Amino acid sequence: MLEPASDAKGDDLTSEGQEVSLLKRVGLSVLHSNTSFWQRSREEASEAEHSLEALRREAQLRQARCQSQLDSLARDAKEEQERRLISEKVGQELAAIREEMRRKEAAEDERLRHLYRGILGPASESGSAAATQHKGQSGPPAFTPLIVSEASLLDSEPTWDVGAVPLKGDVDLLSGKDFWPSAPAAAVQAPASTRDRHGGKASGRSKDMRDATKLLQVNLARLERLERCGL
Repeated sequence: MLEPASDAKGDDLTSEGQEVSLLKRVGLSVLHSNTSFWQRSREEASEAEHSLEALRREAQLRQARCQSQLDSLARDAKEEQERRLISEKVGQELAAIREEMRRKEAAEDERLRHLYRGILGPASESGSAAATQHKGQSGPPAFTPLIVSEASLLDSEPTWDVGAVPLKGDVDLLSGKDFWPSAPAAAVQAPASTRDRHGGKASGRSKDMRDATKLLQVNLARLERLERCGL
């Protein structure tokens, strides 16, 4: 009668052991699944952090490039503005220099005109062709020369013949003294035919000498006036 009870008790122990073992297996499975989940989660988080760090580095690089380009553009704009300001300043200075030179030239021209008027007098304003024309030229010149010359003096050359007697009255052009020495008595008493033959040439030469003396005196007077003016 006691044996069936012991068998029932053994069956209960066996079932309880099976349940415990089953629970252990289920717990281990759940624990293993939780461990895998947390491991995968940590791996995904680490990958996300790595991706975020890579994105951060790329953003920093792009920011550095953009900042460098911005600085370069700012420098270029500043240099362009400085060049423009320098160009404007140089242009203004050149314009001022040109205006100053124009005023100086106008003042110098006015001074020279006043000086010419003071030196030459009314003859400079009349513009006479006799004192301004040269040999082989025609038409009015640009201005009246300071030194007066005659074209006739260039054309006429004194003719010196053998036996010609120099005339008295020929004057040294610079000193005003007699240029020709007094002729001897024999030379003065030349034959009448000789005097007649050379009379025309001597009178022409004497006229040329008088004209040259007159022009020289005028030019010397003008040179003295120029020296007094400091030119």
